[in-house]
Amino acid sequence: MQGYISRELVEDFALVSDMAYVAQNGGRIIRAVLEIAISKKWSNVTAVLLELSKAVETRLWPFDHPLKQFQLKAETLYNLEKWADEWSVTQLAGFDAASLGKLVHLNEQHGRAIVDAAKRFPSVRIFYGLQPIAADILKICLKVKRAFEWNTAVHGTSEHFWIWVEDATGLNVLQLSRITFRETTDTLKIDFFISIPQGQPPPFVTIRSVSDRWVGAEDSVNIAMDSLIMPPASPPHTRPLHLPFLSMNELEGFSNLARIFSRRLNTFNNLQTQYFWNLVRTRRHSLVCAPSGSGKSTAVQMLVWYVVNLGNVFTSHKIATGCRFWKHLLHGS
Repeated sequence: MQGYISRELVEDFALVSDMAYVAQNGGRIIRAVLEIAISKKWSNVTAVLLELSKAVETRLWPFDHPLKQFQLKAETLYNLEKWADEWSVTQLAGFDAASLGKLVHLNEQHGRAIVDAAKRFPSVRIFYGLQPIAADILKICLKVKRAFEWNTAVHGTSEHFWIWVEDATGLNVLQLSRITFRETTDTLKIDFFISIPQGQPPPFVTIRSVSDRWVGAEDSVNIAMDSLIMPPASPPHTRPLHLPFLSMNELEGFSNLARIFSRRLNTFNNLQTQYFWNLVRTRRHSLVCAPSGSGKSTAVQMLVWYVVNLGNVFTSHKIATGCRFWKHLLHGS
């Protein structure tokens, strides 16, 4: 694998075949392990596997000069590494052709080739804003701006980047997204929601961007949170009562309904237990506010079917109420 990445010349036919087999399957294995690291939200492991995967695909080590990925002349690359190795690609893109040619001890034509390559090297600029949503939830609004000149011969039809938020230790990925730039794309917007335990923000978090294809095309931005003020936690308007979970026997008299919901439920959960009686057994209007996944949709389905089968004098009122609930739920209310 090292020989393949280093472009070593192998003369033995059997070793050539083995190298091709190792390179082909090694790249696939690395990508598979990368998916595992992403699913586990391991920041350092994800970054290392991305570098290793791109090294195999481009046959270029992460410590090599990034502009080796362009079709530059051998003489240009040699002088670039010798005289301008400490300059970043972004800094090289800011030179004019004559000055850069002089820097690498070559002429203006070579300097122009380096400048053009540096300007086409995929890079992004990240702008962010912080918006506290609740005492323990912070919204990070990102604007990812393309910072390179598009060339179809170099970039094809799309360029993919991984964007993630990692914690202050640099070990865990808090949120991750894969974005795609196209020739007509200038800026992409991403919203990340991260948890702030007990309303105490960490000293900082890091936004990291890594190209999915280009070696060395990565950047990071530290977001300081020392001055961030989170809103105070507000107690619930209606404190939940300490009640035992209601069983499905509460749907007595409606065997079909009980049989349908008993396939996936044994009992009502805590919140459903709190408001079931008020919804089903009374004529009062009710407003139910609870987090996603707390069983509101299931309760509304039960209510609609319950009142349809009940057929009493306030059936139409309850159906209308249930439909309004359903409409609000479908719209994310």
